[in-house]
Amino acid sequence: MKTRTFAGLLAGVMLAVTALTPMTALAAEPENGKITYNAGEGYTFEKISHPTKGTMSADGIVDYIGDGKVEVITDTNDSNYNAGDRGQSYSWSAIAYGDWLYVGTCYAAMGSTLTLMDGVLGDKFDKDVMEAALKAMFNNTFFYGQTKPDGTPDTDSEGILVKVNTKTGEMKLLLSKSMNGVAPSFRNAVAYKDKLYFCGSVHANGSGDLPSVYEIDPTDDSYKAVYVGLDSLQDYGAAYEAGVSTGIRGMCVYNDELVISNVYMNAATGESGALILASSNPSEGKSSFRTIATQADMFNYPAYRYTDSIFGGSVWDMAEYNGHLYVSICTGTAGNAPDSNTMQSFAIIRGDEKDDGTFNWTPLVGDKEKDKARYTFGIDPERTRSGAANLVVYNNKLYIGEYNDEEIALERILFNKTGDSADGSLGGVDCRFVNANLSQSVGLYAMDENENMTLIVGDATEMFPEGGVSGLGSGFGHNENQYIWRMQVYDGKLYVGTFDTSSLLEPIGQFSNGDIIGMTPEQWRQQMQLIKELLQLLMDKYGTSPIATIDENEEGEEVTSEIVDDAASNDEDEAFESDIAGLVDMMDMTPEVLEGDSTVTALCDEESVDNRENSLRDFADYYSNMLEEYNEISANYELPDDLKDAFETLLSQDKLDKINSVIECLIYMRDAERGFDMYVTEDGTNFTKLTTSGFGDPYNHGLRVFAITNQGLCLGTANPFYGTQLWIQRAEESETPSTPTPSTPAPSTPAPSENPDITPAPGTEPSVTPAPTFTPAPTAVPTKAPVVTPAPAAAATAAKGIPQTSDSFPLPIVVLLLIGSAVAMGVMTFSYCRKKK
Repeated sequence: MKTRTFAGLLAGVMLAVTALTPMTALAAEPENGKITYNAGEGYTFEKISHPTKGTMSADGIVDYIGDGKVEVITDTNDSNYNAGDRGQSYSWSAIAYGDWLYVGTCYAAMGSTLTLMDGVLGDKFDKDVMEAALKAMFNNTFFYGQTKPDGTPDTDSEGILVKVNTKTGEMKLLLSKSMNGVAPSFRNAVAYKDKLYFCGSVHANGSGDLPSVYEIDPTDDSYKAVYVGLDSLQDYGAAYEAGVSTGIRGMCVYNDELVISNVYMNAATGESGALILASSNPSEGKSSFRTIATQADMFNYPAYRYTDSIFGGSVWDMAEYNGHLYVSICTGTAGNAPDSNTMQSFAIIRGDEKDDGTFNWTPLVGDKEKDKARYTFGIDPERTRSGAANLVVYNNKLYIGEYNDEEIALERILFNKTGDSADGSLGGVDCRFVNANLSQSVGLYAMDENENMTLIVGDATEMFPEGGVSGLGSGFGHNENQYIWRMQVYDGKLYVGTFDTSSLLEPIGQFSNGDIIGMTPEQWRQQMQLIKELLQLLMDKYGTSPIATIDENEEGEEVTSEIVDDAASNDEDEAFESDIAGLVDMMDMTPEVLEGDSTVTALCDEESVDNRENSLRDFADYYSNMLEEYNEISANYELPDDLKDAFETLLSQDKLDKINSVIECLIYMRDAERGFDMYVTEDGTNFTKLTTSGFGDPYNHGLRVFAITNQGLCLGTANPFYGTQLWIQRAEESETPSTPTPSTPAPSTPAPSENPDITPAPGTEPSVTPAPTFTPAPTAVPTKAPVVTPAPAAAATAAKGIPQTSDSFPLPIVVLLLIGSAVAMGVMTFSYCRKKK
């Protein structure tokens, strides 16, 4: 391999992980009206949060004013008007009351996930280094925490509960840390009788994050906690030590009772688990709830610790169907994992209430042998990726949407969690888990009243040899769709929203899809400055700079001669001296590529996407050759321990596997379109595509909630970059009723919005092609794992399967590999130079 080719290849890798798609925020305030998105076929959606601000700009429903405070700013002369709050990442729960939409948020979704990893999950990283890496990778678009105008950290505002009038646009903040000391992270909401109920993890007036259910009276917006788990100091402390997840989610109405999920921990006995409870009068508080299912009643299926699948998703979703209570459960733990890149899939159990109020529980999806479940975990034995399932009733059937485990995939990419040296340190760069997910994107089932399953959307398997009856493959034909996040029945139709992992895998995707072509000089300078700041931070913290160390040893002569001298003193065999010198010379080429201005070659227009992919393959080949040389030397000679340690810091089969996993992930991302997908069906089988681009915003990586107000179908996005957005598909106008309107029944046929379809100022509205009934192209998008051709030395590994992104999901990818390798190379070469001196 020529040095120039190798230089170009690593330059490409550097760009792949640092240069984000050139981002120009759309015009913030169109002159003539609000932002709308025309999805075609008569479907138009209007932005109702910060309605005049374009996509790809700060939203988050409310406005951050500094010092941890949020408000609803209506005065256009206020300096914080339309400021938004980028930290309000997700609309995590939503429910309607007449024209009002109540929304609970998830704050700093990815920052909170990283904090969790750094705590109870045992991962290790320096927050300053992580933040600098994320800034470099995502060109300052990734939100990690609030900052002041001078760039220093500010106080985070945390989660909120807010209501929005979808007719008038009026907005009111109900719960927030800065307003009343309550910082909720509500993950689900239902209407029951004349009240609204939200569940999740709540930090209230100095308490810990406790699993809680809150009641809101929509007539006056008064609130109170009606059930709080782990509410004794001893039980909470024991639960924290055991890593019990407090983010409860499952909740529904069944047999005219409010049914909730929770978790428990008995500090005295050490017993812990998940619970399902019910109450016919939840306003009376905790005493009104009775337990209808314990951990044992649920066949010990619930995985409720942060180290489990989906961070301990536990009791995930519940729905009443055909007189039964169906409960989907996350089951994956380290103890039942089928292999290192797979967690056990979801279970579904059926509950039937007896005359005395107790329940019989039957496993429908679970352990076929031990518990006599009708279907195996995940329904189809070939479908192994989904850790959870979302439920909705439509057309007299129970629809079951898969939800892949992206949390573990994220950990594997960020942290060293696999291989003999796994220690949870930063720089795992292992894409094998996420590739397995990408090879098996999500499907959709429908179950009839006799509990027979039909595959609606999905690839053909032995169980379903014809594939989905819709004709659509897994992920609706898009590998990057990793959750069917929410489904909603409205106006006799079923709407389906997804999570698209490509928004977070962009540092890989942009390398393959050519987004970096056309960067302006200023954007290029900004990227390089961010990289320099990251490297300077490493130098300040650890006393050595990878770039500086490599520059000092760019000739490689001292390193080569010293290693050879040391080796010769232990073994006089001239062949050994020659072999090891050759290997060191090969390794010595790596730091040379970082000198000069070689990185600019990656900007050349003549470098095609195919050439870039080939360059990465060249890198794998080059690495494979080095590993093969080292393995031969190790087999033929007795190497000193310190020499083995030095080489094996950089050369191992596990590292080669990870390199190939990055290549495979890149191939998947080549055809990915960032932003959530949304589909609608009028018959439960044939789907119309409404968007595959997150309403034209690549940072809208998920459609997280639906709710139905009298004004129409509302939805909230997941956007960890600029904050969640609220949108509406307008229906006919009506007055606020005296009782709440549940989010599941469909209102009367919607009429066109009273607002005209206003096109924003130039540059603010994405171009959308009207979408007729969506018919997939037979070979348009590969739904099987792409073929990765490894170097000869890696063939054995490939034969074994070179493999296959809180609700929250995959981040810093190859930059960690590159920096980690540079640091390791720098430390190794620097240490040998010091020995000679």
